[in-house]
Amino acid sequence: MPDKSAVISILNESFPGVKELLSVNEEDFIASYASFLRSYLDSASERFFSIPYENPENIYKFPDESDRAAADRIAEGTLISVGIPSDFGAVDAVDWHSNPTYNGYKEWTWQLSRHNDIKHLAHEYRVTGNRKYASSAAALLSSWLRTCPPPSPNVPGSDTDTWRTIECGIRMGANWPYIIFSLYNEFSDELLSEITISLHQHGERLQRNHMHGNWLLMEMNGLSHIAVLFPFLKKAGEWKEFSISAMEEEAGKQFYPDGFQYELTTCYHEVAVNNYQRFLEMLQVFDVRIPSSLFSTIEKAAEADIALMEPDGALPDINDGSYSDVSELLQPKLRLFDNPLLLWGASKGRDGKAPEYTSIALPYSGFFVFRSGWSSDDVYALFDSAPFGRGHQHEDKLSLIISDGRKRVVTEGGCYAYDDSPMRRHTLSSFSHNVLIVDGMGQNRRKSYKWNDEDIGKLSDLRWGSSDSIDWAEGKYSGPYGDEEAFPAEWKRSIYFIKKHSAVKKPVVIVVDRTLSDKEHEYCYLWHIDSRRLSVSENFALYDDISAAFSLNGCLSVTKGAMNPVGGYIATGKEQGMYKAVDRLEYRITAKDSRLVTVFSFSDDLEAVKADGDIGSDEITLVLDGEEAVFRESELRV
Repeated sequence: MPDKSAVISILNESFPGVKELLSVNEEDFIASYASFLRSYLDSASERFFSIPYENPENIYKFPDESDRAAADRIAEGTLISVGIPSDFGAVDAVDWHSNPTYNGYKEWTWQLSRHNDIKHLAHEYRVTGNRKYASSAAALLSSWLRTCPPPSPNVPGSDTDTWRTIECGIRMGANWPYIIFSLYNEFSDELLSEITISLHQHGERLQRNHMHGNWLLMEMNGLSHIAVLFPFLKKAGEWKEFSISAMEEEAGKQFYPDGFQYELTTCYHEVAVNNYQRFLEMLQVFDVRIPSSLFSTIEKAAEADIALMEPDGALPDINDGSYSDVSELLQPKLRLFDNPLLLWGASKGRDGKAPEYTSIALPYSGFFVFRSGWSSDDVYALFDSAPFGRGHQHEDKLSLIISDGRKRVVTEGGCYAYDDSPMRRHTLSSFSHNVLIVDGMGQNRRKSYKWNDEDIGKLSDLRWGSSDSIDWAEGKYSGPYGDEEAFPAEWKRSIYFIKKHSAVKKPVVIVVDRTLSDKEHEYCYLWHIDSRRLSVSENFALYDDISAAFSLNGCLSVTKGAMNPVGGYIATGKEQGMYKAVDRLEYRITAKDSRLVTVFSFSDDLEAVKADGDIGSDEITLVLDGEEAVFRESELRV
């Protein structure tokens, strides 16, 4: 039971109504404080609920489970974290420090304390008025407060299983405010006092022990919510200034001038943008002055989703990315921005103004998006000539993915669960991407990588050009390979996207790989194909959806579904066990300097590709239905 001194010590005596609490005797104080808090929340509720409800980011349900059924399940004590359920028997018996996963997957325990389940109960209470959900939410919150005290001030933000600062930020910036404003009239006087003390403890930890990167955005969003929504706390003013200043500074540090967040992963790009969305919208509603620069930065970041969007309307899951529906991501942004382009993306092209471009370069973050148009059956390719990124990186420089509009056909490893499994390590490595392997070694930028803040303003090494009929892009990799950080060869990859040409029926993707070295190596080019294999020969692979032709007399082989070592797999989601086998084409040649041309076609007329292996050569010949079409790289570089 909190006492008077514990609560009074964290309140601002100049806030209306607080001074009167000072004279209340000890035995009546908790009830008087609860009355004060309910009165304040009554006055602020209309503003708070003018912000539309946001589903918890990490809420999990059983297949085909309705929101109501999920709330009933939670109320009975069965909670799901990272897709794995645990039946605690009752809501007041939840062990917040437990971990039911087979391999001690730490995300289970961490994400449980984000309190997505409690927010879900609060929302079902608001929808139905069923007090069972309110009492279950109160029991869960009381259980957590009782068994999860805050750590001492010197414990780093990344430590503990229930008070990492990322969880603190998510609780305060996304979940607890909704829980409190929804259920304050259902919570006991004692629980409201305990919540108040915990709000103060969260604020102290977020200001003192905050981290960096995307964590900092979640932390500062959470701190600003405490400060603005609960202004009667003694340090609310200090926390407000601190969090707004940090969010303004980080916007300049974390977003490239082309809009992409510096981790260069679509998932954490959205984490960053969404936390700014919550932050800006809450400040607007409560009439807090907002630096104007924040709006322009976040608007540009939202536009980047459209630039990267695949024909099916989803973001590509590059690095630790997310295959997310762009229209759903953009709809909340319309509350902040009167932007015809964002309206077009949010409405799936029904309203607003379509982009003035098709193919586009993101010159700072280092990506080039090729597209034949904006319809759902247009051909799309994404070329990655990006820097290593600030976090959540994969060893994938110069990788390429291709979609025929209906589906991603040339694919890559994706993002797997954040455990220490062979599958996780595989998806991080070059061996799950469409890149060059040298002497059995993949890229290894991670080992000696360091981020410098000034890098955010630097152009990448991407080169490109575009016209109505042809796009091209080029990048190079001269970084380390293998555990010992060898530098065996320099690799340059040039992509030519033939959108319109009299010789081809449908768009064709031509990939020219050049290597330069002072001695002979085995070069192995990997291509992951998500389609039914029809045939594979020495220099040609035919699938239901695509064909691939190789110019040199190398050795073409296929790995699919291998486990020792892992190869021929891609992740299908971020939960453990979510992966599937696909063909990994492996084209091997032995050379010093080399030029290999690979052609991907979506029509049935491609028979072969001819090209000289000398790195200075320029000519490429496609054999199409027995006829030869000759291209020169110099002429393709429009």
